[in-house]
Amino acid sequence: MQKHTDVLIIGGGFSGVATAQKLAKAGISATLVDKKDYFEVTFAVLRNVTAPKAQGNRPRKLYRDFVGGGFIQGAIESMNDQQATLANGDVITFNQAVIASGSRYPSLSLAKTHGQFDYAARNQEMLNEHSKLAKAKSVLVMGGGAVGVELVGEIASAFPNIKLTLAHSGSALLDNMKPKAQQKALEQLEAKGVSVKLNRRFALDSKQEGNQYRCSKSNEVIKADLVYSCVGMVPNTEFLRQQLPSVLDNKGLIKVDAFMKVNGYDNLYAVGDCSALDDHKHGYLATVQGGMLADKIIRAANGKKVKPYKTPPVAVITPTGTDSGVAQMPFGVFTANFLINLKQKDMGISNIFKMLGSEADKLA
Repeated sequence: MQKHTDVLIIGGGFSGVATAQKLAKAGISATLVDKKDYFEVTFAVLRNVTAPKAQGNRPRKLYRDFVGGGFIQGAIESMNDQQATLANGDVITFNQAVIASGSRYPSLSLAKTHGQFDYAARNQEMLNEHSKLAKAKSVLVMGGGAVGVELVGEIASAFPNIKLTLAHSGSALLDNMKPKAQQKALEQLEAKGVSVKLNRRFALDSKQEGNQYRCSKSNEVIKADLVYSCVGMVPNTEFLRQQLPSVLDNKGLIKVDAFMKVNGYDNLYAVGDCSALDDHKHGYLATVQGGMLADKIIRAANGKKVKPYKTPPVAVITPTGTDSGVAQMPFGVFTANFLINLKQKDMGISNIFKMLGSEADKLA
């Protein structure tokens, strides 16, 4: 089968859906392609796993129920600057393409699924993960970035009796945040009984059976019933290696210019986690990027001048459980509940859907 669309959008994460929504509203023919049949507020799934009754399936919504324009469920196998080929052999030709294929954690499918591309199957995956967690007496979380910090905080709030260890290879948690925010997050987690080990790099001890992990720096050993590895985020850009290898940098990110265009191409754009556009990878920022890109495409279509992209001022809020967290604003670092609750109250679900011109499903 062959299909044509004015704008092809590859990836239905924060930036892809934000782009699709604005283009559809402007009457521009766009087609979204994603392996999944649902959109997911990815940073909300951590509470989905620790306390599934608190938000039910609200982090997810079927694309067909709220995204404007066309939608095709499928995986892009390869593409050039004129067409994309899906895994089933179908071909989509396009005038312009937005690559918003996102990223994944190879060892943490609960954060971004590796294989549950059906809405009901993903909901069940969350419940299965919760069942495993509820049986654990000890948990090791590796990686002190935003995902690791938020996950260990959510576990501490939901299961205060679990022995929790957070190990991070750096000298401070939350590498992309200011020292004050890093210190506050550390203090909040330790106050919840989390054992935080900095400057540690643990790996499965191949000489021992079971979940025994050894630190390559200190030779320290940790045994845990359950281990979550929140490290090694990988951009989903493998499908570009066959026909467009020159657009990727040494990290697998897509090289772009100041107008979000893929280097060397006037009709290809890249936004979100797969793009080298911003160092900081965050769902809220990706949503803003998608909206800004759609504005540029619309302006260009109407013959209007397009301005270069500038990273907008962004508030980064990192909950450390259901009752604490840190907020890094452009004007300072804060721990006040009214600021933390902008994300913590429902893990940002309502705000993200509102930004996308929709609303989350009601809690059943």
